[in-house]
Amino acid sequence: MKKLAISIVALMIIPFLNAFGQVPLEENIEFNKKMVPAVCIEVPDIDASTANASFQSFLENQGLKGKKMKKFQVYLNQTFTRISPDNLDIYTTVLVKGKKKNAKTYVYFLLSKGNENFVDATVNPAEIENVKILMTEYIAYSSKYTLNMKINAKKEEIAALEKDLKKINKAVSKENKKKEKIEKKIKKIESDASKKEGELNKVKGELNTLQSQVN
Repeated sequence: MKKLAISIVALMIIPFLNAFGQVPLEENIEFNKKMVPAVCIEVPDIDASTANASFQSFLENQGLKGKKMKKFQVYLNQTFTRISPDNLDIYTTVLVKGKKKNAKTYVYFLLSKGNENFVDATVNPAEIENVKILMTEYIAYSSKYTLNMKINAKKEEIAALEKDLKKINKAVSKENKKKEKIEKKIKKIESDASKKEGELNKVKGELNTLQSQVN
């Protein structure tokens, strides 16, 4: 009954994702110089670094705690009942395939029962099906994660621009104060010049009066 329920969920989810090209696949991947089974899925419109960070975040939200080991993120001796009642070793990595212009990002999920004894659907079909369901859920999570990253980036950009604007407005205010002082100084100089001009005209008038008396 449990396997039937899992299959029904998978049948509901996978065709939906198939329309967008994101279907979890079983594929071999190199691990410690040997090829081992894994489940992979293409993550659309996302770079490898963001895919790696988002998948780590996704698994941490599932209660898993991992560490970096060479090219893999490793979650050793984990209890993860969504996949299996047994304790598991989980290895994840991100690969980019294709040339730059058409490059595609893939997340890989390797499942081990310990001692790097990796399993596939032939031996553990129910558990691999659970992994596929988990990977399909991650696709939705990665979209939200990427959107939140873009939102946070815009918020940081706005904060930086607001900081720059505040700095500029402060500089403008400072220059305006200088301008006010200069304008006051100019008005005083103009006032002094006007007074001197008045005094000069007065003295010239007095001179003209005196000179007219000579004639």
